Amino acid sequence: MAKRVGMEISVTISETVKLANADVIAAYPITPQTHIVEHLAKLVADGELDAEYIPVESEHSAMSACLGASAVGARTFTATAGQGLELMHEVLYIASSMRLPIIMTVVNRALSAPLSVWSDHSDAMSVRDTGWIQIFVENGQEAIDNVICAFRIGEDRRVLLPVMIHLDGFH
Repeated sequence: MAKRVGMEISVTISETVKLANADVIAAYPITPQTHIVEHLAKLVADGELDAEYIPVESEHSAMSACLGASAVGARTFTATAGQGLELMHEVLYIASSMRLPIIMTVVNRALSAPLSVWSDHSDAMSVRDTGWIQIFVENGQEAIDNVICAFRIGEDRRVLLPVMIHLDGFH
């Protein structure tokens, strides 16, 4: 019988990205998704994940790096939240237009003003027409399952589209 282990959802998502064998992770930390990219950086630094981890100066750069990596065939992943998703906005259209299967976890939070880190879907709704497949999850198990599914769906030759997995931030 399998042993049940409790885990923070952010860490679980990172471990799932490791299982999916991502080649390139480009990331900029933003609350409340910071633990995802911090754990991925640790997995790469510790040699548990054979991937290129690119710490960038902004979310726009994170998506641009993912775009370039995916365009040459790398399995790519990033994560963001709220204003970070807005900063990526311009590049999101390019990724879907080029049919690049970039996978991104979005930990949803309210957009400012006033500044808020609480859970809200205003960030997700602002990018609904960018051409990305969007999957919304309710709990940690759904997050694990759908990160795996996102790679399979996005990379399917009949689909070839980027995929966002949305989960609630602080609530």
